Amino acid sequence: MGTPLADYVKLPELEVYKEWFKDFADLYREDGILQVTWKTNDGPMHHSGMSHRAMSQLTRWLSLDTKNEIIIFTHIGDSWMIESDPNGWETYSQLPTQRFQHQYFDDTNLIKNMVFDLDVPTIGAIPGPGFHWDSAMLCDVTIASEDTWMEVPHAHGGLVPGDGMGLMCQHYMGTKRGNYYMMTTRQFTAQQMLDSGMVSEVVSKDRVMARAWEIARMWKRMPYENRTIMSNLAKRPMKKLLVEDLKLHTVSEQYGSLLRIAAGDLGDENSAQQDEKYISRTNDWRYTFPYMQQPMTSETWEAFRTEPIKWFQRVEAGEEVNPHARKPVKPYRPDPVK
Repeated sequence: MGTPLADYVKLPELEVYKEWFKDFADLYREDGILQVTWKTNDGPMHHSGMSHRAMSQLTRWLSLDTKNEIIIFTHIGDSWMIESDPNGWETYSQLPTQRFQHQYFDDTNLIKNMVFDLDVPTIGAIPGPGFHWDSAMLCDVTIASEDTWMEVPHAHGGLVPGDGMGLMCQHYMGTKRGNYYMMTTRQFTAQQMLDSGMVSEVVSKDRVMARAWEIARMWKRMPYENRTIMSNLAKRPMKKLLVEDLKLHTVSEQYGSLLRIAAGDLGDENSAQQDEKYISRTNDWRYTFPYMQQPMTSETWEAFRTEPIKWFQRVEAGEEVNPHARKPVKPYRPDPVK
């Protein structure tokens, strides 16, 4: 047998690229099953321009490593992403190039890389309430804890909900119901997500990760080639949807924001559209109190901008407790196979 003129390109192994992304994700692989646990440093992931970009970049690297045969996406701790980095959006304000790259590339790649780059079976494991749930819902199968509640929060802050979550609501829930949740920001519960087809199973909080690994190990019993082809069939409806509508949605959100910048009314809670660093002050409040699980009214809509600030002031004064206060937490590890 002859020698080829050039060998295969040697790409970085897991031990190399897991170090690249250590501030944003914990990567653990066992028997070809890779668990991606979103985080920021040693605690819950904080939504930011940096995490936004890292999520799409990591997904692309995962797709190039053929040793990743099945991938589980989850979030550290007992909730999904709840926090935002108030200082993590400074590059969004740098016009035109930085903001263009963040919104035109990062916003789109965060969604499309999950579906178009990952050719292997994927499982989303949601351990509790939170926002920016796209990477979990874009998986072939999604498991949610029974105490999960989520929403599409953009409209409350005056933003066009075009980052892909509104599009997924329309897809999973049906047009009218998806429009309603997208346009009123009403939160939906785990049971509602199950009933609408947004998630595959709802389990007790202590069973989410174990169930995800159980399914992954079950798939491992299939031939590699067959389960990979099966995953392509699972992703096909979402691929067609994203080709048709994703860029329209993301560009629509960007256009709305640029209009507000041009009009000079993008800023704090008194502005027509809130900047991300001000919206971030509402996050813990949204998942501490179930106010937004009810049909929204003019009063509750207005309260969204003021009540979280008042609550944070009481927390800072020691009058109330923030159950989502940042604390170090270790990523989940599966029990050994018996």
